[in-house]
This record gives sequence, structure tokens and C-alpha cells, in this order.
Amino acid sequence: LPHPLPLCLTFFTTFLIITNKPHLKNMKIHTVAWWILLTRACESNGFLIQPHHSLSSQSILRRTTTGRTLSAESDVAEDKALANGDTSTVEEAVTVPEFPECDIPVGEFRIETTQNGPADGAVHTLTVNLSSDSPPLVFETGKVGRQAAGAVVLTRGDTVLYSTASRDDKPKEDIDFLPLSVEHQERFSSVGMTSGSYNKRDGRPAEHEILTCRLIDRPLRPLISSGWRHETQLLSWVLSYDGIRSCDPLAITSSATALYLSDVPLVKPVAAVNVGYINETLVMNPTLAQMEESTLHLTVAGTKDAILMIEGAADFLPESTMIEALKFGHDIIKTQCNAIEEFAKVAGKEKNFETIVSPPEGLQDRVDEVFTERIDSMYSLETNKEGMGEVMSTLSSAVVTELEEEFPDEKTALKNAFKDLLCRRMFIKAKETGKRCDGRALTEIRRLDMEAGILPRVHGSALFTRGQTQCIATATLGDSGMKQMIESIDGKRAKPFYLQYTFPPSCVGETGRVGMPGRREVGHGNLAERALVPALPDEGDFPYAIRVESLITESNGSSSMASVCGGTLALMDAGVPIKRPIAGVAMGMLLGDKDGVSDENAVILTDILGTEDALGTMDFKVAGDTEGITTFQLDIKCEGLTLETMSRALEQAREGRLHLLEQMSKVLPEPRSTLPSTVPKIKVIEVSPDSLGKIIGPGGKQIRAIIEDYNLVNMDVQDSGTVQFTSLEEDKLEKAAEFVMALISDSGRGGKGGGGGGNRAERPKYAGPPPVIGKTYTGKITGIHNFGVFLEILPGAEDGSTPGLEGLCHVSELHTDRVRNCEGFVKSMKTEELKVRVLGYGNNDKLQLSRKSVLENREDPPPPKDDEVDEKPAEPAAMSQEEADVIAAAIDGLLAD
Repeated sequence: LPHPLPLCLTFFTTFLIITNKPHLKNMKIHTVAWWILLTRACESNGFLIQPHHSLSSQSILRRTTTGRTLSAESDVAEDKALANGDTSTVEEAVTVPEFPECDIPVGEFRIETTQNGPADGAVHTLTVNLSSDSPPLVFETGKVGRQAAGAVVLTRGDTVLYSTASRDDKPKEDIDFLPLSVEHQERFSSVGMTSGSYNKRDGRPAEHEILTCRLIDRPLRPLISSGWRHETQLLSWVLSYDGIRSCDPLAITSSATALYLSDVPLVKPVAAVNVGYINETLVMNPTLAQMEESTLHLTVAGTKDAILMIEGAADFLPESTMIEALKFGHDIIKTQCNAIEEFAKVAGKEKNFETIVSPPEGLQDRVDEVFTERIDSMYSLETNKEGMGEVMSTLSSAVVTELEEEFPDEKTALKNAFKDLLCRRMFIKAKETGKRCDGRALTEIRRLDMEAGILPRVHGSALFTRGQTQCIATATLGDSGMKQMIESIDGKRAKPFYLQYTFPPSCVGETGRVGMPGRREVGHGNLAERALVPALPDEGDFPYAIRVESLITESNGSSSMASVCGGTLALMDAGVPIKRPIAGVAMGMLLGDKDGVSDENAVILTDILGTEDALGTMDFKVAGDTEGITTFQLDIKCEGLTLETMSRALEQAREGRLHLLEQMSKVLPEPRSTLPSTVPKIKVIEVSPDSLGKIIGPGGKQIRAIIEDYNLVNMDVQDSGTVQFTSLEEDKLEKAAEFVMALISDSGRGGKGGGGGGNRAERPKYAGPPPVIGKTYTGKITGIHNFGVFLEILPGAEDGSTPGLEGLCHVSELHTDRVRNCEGFVKSMKTEELKVRVLGYGNNDKLQLSRKSVLENREDPPPPKDDEVDEKPAEPAAMSQEEADVIAAAIDGLLAD
């Protein structure tokens, strides 16, 4: 048709008729298909339909396939970015996709065996339906990893994990511990990405992967039969990730299942689940979006009989809600464990107990007979760590020297029997006398000594001492450039608050390696960090990035909870307006039978010593304030913890926490009213993202000039249009902000005197010949940023009176492949010059360059002049395969109807 309006009306009428058929199936895909046809017809005739703002067919497709509702500005911005080949600005949003309805009732499972494995081998599949709101769990073994002792592929929706369990053929001799190692890797390829490292290879485990390794290790270690000395390794990989729910409980469950199917003597199946608390409702395995609204982030692992491990954080939840969440999570774990137990009967291997050597008959009785009185005498000394350690070391040596003739070649068995006796006598002393090995009552906290402001040039500092556990905590405040950058399969994010924990060997009077933090340090630091996060002010009210460091200077139990208390005091000393103080305490438990499940005879200890941690059966760390809990972590050495015991421990921890908070308030009752003079002041303004080019300037010249002229510590410009100024002089902040606002206004470069910035004269401009659009130039690199590279393609005047001509090669135009790290990519080339092609001038009159065009050897002709433009409409862009698929699906649906 010669005129677009009749064509538009024809399509629009058909669109209304088709999409309003009451019996039509797949209404959404028909709507999208006809809407694409309509907009394509309009675009091809040079006419743009505007229902409420400009929508291209591509933006409609993006909305539908991602399930998003965007603003008009974001739609237009995405269209422009895609037209320029830049996908970095396109928003990424993931919605929960529909999944096939499971024919297994909720809470039930099904086991199937087929012969479709390699060489027609047997493949066993377990499907467990935990909820109607999420896909079922599908365990598969027999197809992948057949040479491992146990291998499982666990699938939930589009998330796939592969876990293996392996062990050496022969046990290690002369060791008295379980040689178990755990590795977990979240592969970037699972989300269609590549590592940002130089060699593009997933490298050493990131912090979140280390934390997942600890989550896998902690519930499994106590359930492997005592005396197993084969080197055992658990490996886990995330092969595919849908970005909807956390993989952590799947990693625990898949690794535990692989171990249970193997011949390693894991005595019971183990499973895990995430629990959220949203609108006063407990939610199983909540989505990442739901977790943003949840006041509880809880990971629970256990057997069908009891809880083995808990880890998580909360927003000042009361203890009663925690118990409800644990019961809710354990009920889900029971369903999984029952299914895995039946699965092992079909697909599991016979457990190997042959290499586990039992101690000679009568050895434990003989050790009890000879050393019971001496151990009781040691405990009655009620001395400190050094005194107790010296006596215990002497007795440990005496066990071997006095009984080795009676039990030759049983050195390890004698030491194990001695340790067992130590545990039982510690339990009996506490149970019968109500006293512990250092003379304290069961609920008594060690002596507290605290100081704040101990370091003169540090923003905030504190010395926290609890008995023989001590830490120096410091708080450092900075601008947004000090945020910690995290890259994972969930994407990149910047943490405005982080706590770093250091445990040097000197804190226990030893020598050893000092360097990168170990897994224990990463775990303890993360625990203390999560304890403090709920108390921090909102970033909009307090725009500082905050770093807390905890240096352990003495250790005799619960240094992570000392870091919580010391960190709170350091933040208050720095003037951070925290919502409320936080304290933490570690709880212990003594059992008469370490191999059993906790019972009513369990003895709960408050503020445990290192000795009580080593000989006891529980390490339960709880932090919070007077009203509720902010973080918690449970490790046990028995076969499980009942909810009754957990409830007792939480109540006793609350009493200890209240005592700590009371003593801390005597040192600093509230945060200091003013920030220290050494803390830089911050001012934040919002500008249009289109103005950022003026603020940054060619090669960053403008922003560097502003920092220099106004004596700023830093100036951070974000893509969203947020500009943050940092300075030690508050008046300079105001003047710098005024200058920037004048710079981007219609009045030109900063108005009179640059907004009070020193009457700066207008900068000279390039005065040479204009560039030829489409021509290739060799440009000198003048600036590298995360968004692209600035290059000078034509020189300025020889006398330096005028600058050269600069342009921007956007990161999307740097290479034919996507460049994730612009700075790293350019620096790795080890060159100061790049060959680029001139594309033209952008909307902000900035010269646009392309290296990708040179690599592809594209010959883009210069754009025609205004008087040469043909009156005929431009040829429409070819329909994408994605659009064609949507339309084809709609046609199929119409034929079916």
C-alpha cells in the first residue's frame, strides 16, 4: 500500500480480532506475533506506531521473552545500544519460567532404571517432588563419571550440577584424622559467560565458592565412620545455572548423594534446603528475587533424624522464629533423605568397612583405668590455656610411654582412647558439678576488657578482649571506589561493606605461613560480616563504603564472635550511625556419647574455650542484638542435633548476648556524633547520563582537571548518572558540584569562573583538518576506561597551542568478540597505538571509532550529506530469527485452533 495508515489499521484490526478469541490458546505468543508484524509493517513504511511511547519490534520481543516491564527511556536506550552493536547496556532480568507439571505428588519420589547409558549401561534416576512451586529434583547416576566411586548429576529446572566422590585404594597410616577434601566450582559457562581473567579460564576458587565448600564439608565429615583413613575427595561443578535460585543446597545434596552411593562409609544420607521468611511466611528454596525481600537467609543440612549444620543470616529475627524455620527445613530434608536412602538400595555400592581397624579389646578400659584420676586432677586445676595445655601434653605422652608395651604398634589407638576419655570426663565434671575446666559456671562469660579509639590515625578502632581471645578491629570509610567488586555466575556487584578477618600464627604462640587467607579465615570473616550488615545505615543516608578489619592477636575460642563485638565498637568509634549494636557468642555442647544424637542430658556451654571446642560436640555461633538474631552458624561432631537442644542453646545464647551488649555500652553507648577529621567528606549529585561525556572529557581530561582544581580526593562517575565527590574540605565539595552542574547546563563550560573554581579559561580545541569518515587511522591511546578507549587519531599543533583530535572506541567496538574487561584487554595487547576506523560523530558530537570494523575489514561509506538524502524510505532491517520463530509458533497455534 502506498500510504502506511491503511496498512497499520488493517494489521491492528486483525490483531484485535485474533487476540480476543475466547477459545484461543497461547494468547501471549499470538499477541506478540501480530504486534511484531504490525510494528514491522509500520517501520518498513517509515511510520512508527506509539501506543504510549515508541516501541520497536525488537523492544517488544525483549519485553516478552524476559517478562519485563521497562520505562520508555530504557526501551529507547536499549534500541540505540543494540543498533550500535553494544549489548552491555541492555538490562538483564530473569523471571521464573514455567516448568512442566510433575506427575509425582508433592512429598513423594520415583526411581526409574533404563539401559540408555554408554554401552547400553544401566542409568538410575531418582525424581523427588518437593513443591508445586518449583521444579522437581532429578538425581541421575550411571551415565556420567562412571570411574568415580560415586557420581551424580542433579537437575532442578535448567540448573544442573555434577558431583563426584572418590577415594584412594589404600588408607593412610599414622594419621588420626579423616583426610577429606572438598572442591566446588561455579563455571562461568553455566550462564553463557567466560571468566574475565586474562587466560579466560576459571581459576582459583572465589570467596563464595570457598564458602560453599565449607557448607558441603561440615555436615558430611561427622557422619563418615570413625577410623576411615582413605584420602577422600568430593568435587562439585555447576554446569548449567538458570539464575533463579541459589545452587548451595543443591551442591550439598548432590555431593552427599554421590558420597552415599559410593563405598565410602557415610552412615546416613544427607540433604539440604534453603529457607526464607517473607511476609511472616516460611518459604522453601526461595528465588533470588524473593531473597531480596526475605528477612531470613537460612541453609539447613541434616539427616532424616536430626540437624547437622545451619548457616545463615537474619534481620533481627526472634529465637522462636528461628526454631520454626529449622523445623520447616528439617521436614523437607526428611523427604529428600528418605528418597536418597531408597535410591542407594538400587544404585549404591556396598560400604567398605574392611580397612577400618577397631582398637584392641580392652584398650579403652585400660586407658580409663590408668588415667581417669589424673585427668580429673587436671580439670580440677581450673587454670588457663597454657597451664592446661602443658598438663594435657604431658598426659598424652604418658599414655603412649606407659601402655605401648601392653599394646604394641597401637600408638594411634592409644591417643584416640585418651581423647575419648578427656571428652567423657569433661562432660561428667560439667554435668555433676556445674563447673567447667576453667572454673566457670556453664552460662558464665569470661572477663571482658574493651577499649575504643586506640589508633590515632585510623577512622575507627577498638581492642576487644574476652578471656584469652583478643582482636584489634578497625573501620575505614571511603567513597564508592572503595567498594569490593564481586564477580560470580549471578553477575558483577559491588559490596559497600565488607569485613576481612586475619588469624596469624602468632595469636596462638606458633609460627607458620602468612599470606593469602585460608578457608577458615574466609569463613570466619564472612560470618562476622553478615552479623553486622543488618545494623548498617542505608547507603542513601550514609554513602560511604566501609571496610572492617579484624586482626586476631590472641585466640582461645570464638575469635569470629570477638570480631563481631570488636567490629561493632570500631564502627561506632568511626561515627558510623549503626541502627543498633551487635554482639556475638559461641555456644558449645558436651555429650556422654559423642557418636549419638543430642538428648536431654546434653550440657550446653556459653562462651566456649578452645579446649571445649576441640573436645565437645558442638560449635554454635549466634550474633544479634537485644531483640533478635542477625547471623548464626552451627557445626557438630555427633550424628545430629534435636530441635529441643537447639532451642536450649538459642535461649542460653540470648542471655550471653545481652550481657555482652551491656558491657559494650559502658565503653561506647552510641556512635560518635561526628566523623573523624581524617574521613573524607562525600557529596552526591544526580545528572543525566547523556551529560557524563562532558564531565569526563576526552581521555578523562575534564574529570582530572576538576579533581585537581578543587583539591578532591576522588570523583566517581557512574553510568546511572550518579556523580560522587570526595574531599577533606567541605567547601570544595560544594564548589566542585556547582561547577559540574554549570558545565552540563546550557550556559556552557561552568559559567563564570567555572562555578567558583578559579576563573578557568576555555580549553583550546582541535584546529586541524577534519577526519575522513570511513578512513582507517592509527590512533595513540590517551585513556583506558571500563566503557572504552580514547585515542588521538590526528595530531595537534606542533607548538602545543591546540590539542590533537580524540575519539572514543567503545568497548563494543574493540574486538569482534565481546570484551568483558576493557582495561585488562587493552593492557594485555602491550601497545600504545591501535588501528581504528572513523564511524562518525555521535549524538553528543563525540567522534566514534571502531577497531572491530578494521578487524572485520568493513568498508562503511561516509553518510550522505543532507542535500543528497533520497526521499525513498530506508530499507527495513531484516527480520531476526527470534522474531520469525515467534510468528511461526503463532501460526501453528492458529492452525491447531
